[in-house]
Amino acid sequence: MSEDIDKKIASIVRKELKNENYDDDCWLKAFKKAEGDEQKAKVFYIDFRTNDLKKQTEKEKRTEDLKTNSHVQCGRPFCANKYQILLIPKKSIGVQLCEGCGNPLEQKVNQKSALRDIEQKQSKSNNSYMSSTIKTSVSNNSNSKTSRPMNFTESISSCLKKYATFEGRASRSEYWYFVLFYAVVGGVTEYFVPTISAIFILAIFIPAAAAGCRRMHDVGRSGWFQLIPLVNLVWLCEQSDNSATNKF
Repeated sequence: MSEDIDKKIASIVRKELKNENYDDDCWLKAFKKAEGDEQKAKVFYIDFRTNDLKKQTEKEKRTEDLKTNSHVQCGRPFCANKYQILLIPKKSIGVQLCEGCGNPLEQKVNQKSALRDIEQKQSKSNNSYMSSTIKTSVSNNSNSKTSRPMNFTESISSCLKKYATFEGRASRSEYWYFVLFYAVVGGVTEYFVPTISAIFILAIFIPAAAAGCRRMHDVGRSGWFQLIPLVNLVWLCEQSDNSATNKF
């Protein structure tokens, strides 16, 4: 307990005795211990009241130590006037840090070294961001040049979206699911409504040809090879050729 706090407590107790404005709990304990002797009770009151005030002061200090301020003046020339401090109690870390410059608020910091630290942190952050961006870009480019397996619905959606796209690649599942869709819908409509079947076949011819072209690219061949009878069926059934990633 600091000397200033002791003096403050002594001043409070002295005023209470002078004005006879006692704390009820402390006075009752002191009066009981003095067995009804008022003079002795005042002596005991001083001890009881002093101990209570010390405990109260310590409790208030602990509460204050656990508090966090929303904003605080940093005051350093290389930092902005106000920065929100890290919301961590002083008791937990011993000090509070400025989010602006990252330095303890109650510590003297050399301006040049602090600025150097800030620049290094910013440089690391920028390098990390650039590295992440490059990796993402490379990954995206790689994915765009390779085919991936698809289910029936994805295949139809992909082929219709790429209606007349003859560049790129199409996986085996993408192509053959679309052929299945082409054959089933065409056959059913031909059986029930031949006119609609003819319109459907004409409408789907271009995306089917585009899908075949992309399938040939996926196995490392030119799209024109799909025009070769019989042999084209073997090639259209082959697995993807990853070594042909950059050819088409």
